[in-house]
Amino acid sequence: MLVTRPQLPAYDPIQLVGQVLSIDNGICTVQCDGANWHCARALSCLVEPQIGDEVLISGPDRDRVFLLAIIARPENTTVTLSVTGDMAIRSEAGAVSVHSARLTHIHSNQAVKLTAPSHEQENDSAIMKIGQMSYLGKKLDAVVGSTDFFSNVIGLMSDSFKSVARLCFRHVKEVDHVRAQTIDYEAEKLTRVHGGYTTLTAQEVMKINGDQIHMS
Repeated sequence: MLVTRPQLPAYDPIQLVGQVLSIDNGICTVQCDGANWHCARALSCLVEPQIGDEVLISGPDRDRVFLLAIIARPENTTVTLSVTGDMAIRSEAGAVSVHSARLTHIHSNQAVKLTAPSHEQENDSAIMKIGQMSYLGKKLDAVVGSTDFFSNVIGLMSDSFKSVARLCFRHVKEVDHVRAQTIDYEAEKLTRVHGGYTTLTAQEVMKINGDQIHMS
């Protein structure tokens, strides 16, 4: 029984080094030895080509030639990694580290989302400019040397509020209102209430008690 082997296609592979002359809708025109080649960037070539780059093109024939790699580029030129569609960087068993000598900039046209079991951030200084911010969590612990708040309106709502301080100074320029079912103030040494006009009223009973009472 004769076995017929499939006939292999006959073609001359292409592998050349040239310079990018132009880029139009993802198709690069590369000049190699005086001839122009029109080729798309290979999926494995993540570096976005630029005009003037020295590149490697390759393919099985003249009609199927791809830009495989950027070989050289003038110094002090930005290198951009770009893909069409979604992109994921994953380490199955190790760590991923991003480092820059000067500035690291993360930008998104829609949203940035960070998801992790724990998050740790360390900075010498930080500036945050946020138009609107919402925080939702079970517990918040903050330890700072000094805290300043500047706001037109501050609203606090809580089932229980506790404040402990060695010294407390509060200055209200206009009106200070306190409304509660029961108000209890106690001082170990001195309690002083003073005003240009002072009024003490009670709906039912008013009691003043002390070892000595001086009224003048």
